[in-house]
Amino acid sequence: MDKKKMKEEAKKAYIWDDYHAITNKIKGISDEDLDNLAPAIKQFILTSKEKEPIKMFYSVFDEIERIWSLSVPFPIGGSFHHYIIPGVILSCMRNNGYEITDRHIEEGMIRGSKLAAHSCGFMGISGAAHSIGIIASIINRITPMHDERGNILSVAADTLIEISKFRRRCCKRSNLVGIKNAVEYLSSQGYALPLDKIECRFFLENNECSGEECPYYPNDL
Repeated sequence: MDKKKMKEEAKKAYIWDDYHAITNKIKGISDEDLDNLAPAIKQFILTSKEKEPIKMFYSVFDEIERIWSLSVPFPIGGSFHHYIIPGVILSCMRNNGYEITDRHIEEGMIRGSKLAAHSCGFMGISGAAHSIGIIASIINRITPMHDERGNILSVAADTLIEISKFRRRCCKRSNLVGIKNAVEYLSSQGYALPLDKIECRFFLENNECSGEECPYYPNDL
């Protein structure tokens, strides 16, 4: 079965396990391939000295490209984003001199890893919105026992609403939205992080790219 037919089958697969098996087959990877890569990605984030979140986000994927050994391309989307974003933001906070430790960064990535793949279509939650909830919880030391948990639900919901406005799926766009919103939220809490112009550099790899409908599509093409 060719990839076009497999994508048609995936669209009909409303059971998570069925969908996951088909999409892994389309990508030519297994869960083990990504699981084996995760420790290196997490260690790269943990030891990065980068202060600007967009630059660190791109550097993570440069590192993945460097160490990726399979003959098929590294997937454009996937649940690895769920731990990359909290790791990147918290690492940048530490690198900008805020009281964030390696343990906080590791905790953020652990929490991010707990969200299943395909959550946007199967669970109604984007990993990017989930990530902002994680970051807000960690910096404010909020647990389910705190009444202030409503604040982190609100922050995550705002990001989810923004992501929901885009019809076509794109993990990279969702994560760029997540980074932007995380930096804006942190600024409101007294944490200033530098933020470069956000412009996607993954669009050529994404055959489902929305093109000019995406706010991060390069303007000079």
